[in-house]
Amino acid sequence: MLNQVFPVSGNKISSFVADVDSLKFSSSSFDSVDEFLADYSQKLSLATKLEIKYDSIKAVQKEDNDKTVVIKYKGIGGITSSCEFSFSNESDYEVFFSYLEKERYFKRTNETLTPFKAIRSYILGLLLTIGLTIFAYYQAIGIANGTLEDSGNRKTRLFNALVGLLGDKGVLAVGAAITAWIGYKIWTRFKNPPNQTRFIAPNGF
Repeated sequence: MLNQVFPVSGNKISSFVADVDSLKFSSSSFDSVDEFLADYSQKLSLATKLEIKYDSIKAVQKEDNDKTVVIKYKGIGGITSSCEFSFSNESDYEVFFSYLEKERYFKRTNETLTPFKAIRSYILGLLLTIGLTIFAYYQAIGIANGTLEDSGNRKTRLFNALVGLLGDKGVLAVGAAITAWIGYKIWTRFKNPPNQTRFIAPNGF
């Protein structure tokens, strides 16, 4: 495990290495650990880098029917952050999990989630989607009526341009489609909660 670079996929993540102190992620791809570490040590690099110290990890978890591994760790200021990724090779999951359990002394648990645990993150997503749809709807009306003031913020201008392109009916259609999809996920997960493999950190977080 310590002498291998793993190809993975995630948000700005393409490769992953475990060393004696931490888990290291990079947005670049490498053929060897030496190449990975050489690039990782460079201060000037185009690659996005993330390092997660073992003693900052709270838990590592994966649902049985999902390829995504979620690492929850203590970030800047003690705020809980998360890193999500998937291994490109199916066999790498057990290599990683075995390393956590046998070498880093994480406690492995397997459980079927309660209906509430299975849907709570989706409920948050549903509420955010509804709120954003309502906001975007009134933005679209303001753009159509010419009453919306132009903002100097680049991201806001891009958002307003997209909303203006969709129009109020388009915003409602997109919002309804996303809401329906999240609602379907909530219903299926509540009805049949998934099993989850979870690794609890030995430091008692």
